[in-house]
Amino acid sequence: MDDFELDVASAKFLGLRGVEIKDLTGDVIISLGGDGTILHILSQINKPILGINFGGVGFLNELEPDDDILTAIDNISSLRYFEEKLHRIDTYLNDLNVGTAVNEIVLHTSRVAKIQGFEISTNGKLIDSFRGDGVIIATPTGSTSYSMSVGAPIIYPTMKSNIIVPIAAYKLGSRPLILPANYDITAKITGHPEAVMVIDGKEEIIINGKDKIEFKASKSPASLIRFNKNFFDRLRNKLRL
Repeated sequence: MDDFELDVASAKFLGLRGVEIKDLTGDVIISLGGDGTILHILSQINKPILGINFGGVGFLNELEPDDDILTAIDNISSLRYFEEKLHRIDTYLNDLNVGTAVNEIVLHTSRVAKIQGFEISTNGKLIDSFRGDGVIIATPTGSTSYSMSVGAPIIYPTMKSNIIVPIAAYKLGSRPLILPANYDITAKITGHPEAVMVIDGKEEIIINGKDKIEFKASKSPASLIRFNKNFFDRLRNKLRL
């Protein structure tokens, strides 16, 4: 791997010149950081990513700092790897694409300790209407993130599905629901006039009861570089199961 580019932030740290992430031209991107770093990269460019964990849990990352990173890079050069394709969700606000989620979209009350009303439908059919703190629309990748922390099940990462997870719903019958990925999902705010929407933990988008909010399967899956196909090893090691 003789030719490489650095993004602007990394290059500046080393006293070199770099390019914006969206302008990187290589075949594979090497990410040094945690899961948030990978999500940040994927929000700007969609290329296969080899993650090296310098963050916290680093569930999306394939390598740890004490792994043989040079051999891993040589394996990439020799095409001795596979790509794990991850379903993503396109998010539309009033017919405008406002972002693509690798993990999840969270709709949440904008008032501390005050519940909000939510109505969730799929393909024109009502799924649930409830009051609570919020609702998560998660991918299988996101099922090991916020979704898991509020009690939803873990989904195998390459399954073509989404999971709808009420957050602290004030309704006994409101429970997580897994849907096929090709089912379009719509959401509506039915309580207080204002709420917030967050895509993969980035900036908050203010939404209201008049907004049309839609979630659709992205035609461009994310791709992570893997050398080991054993998801369950990663599950045990990263989440200490």
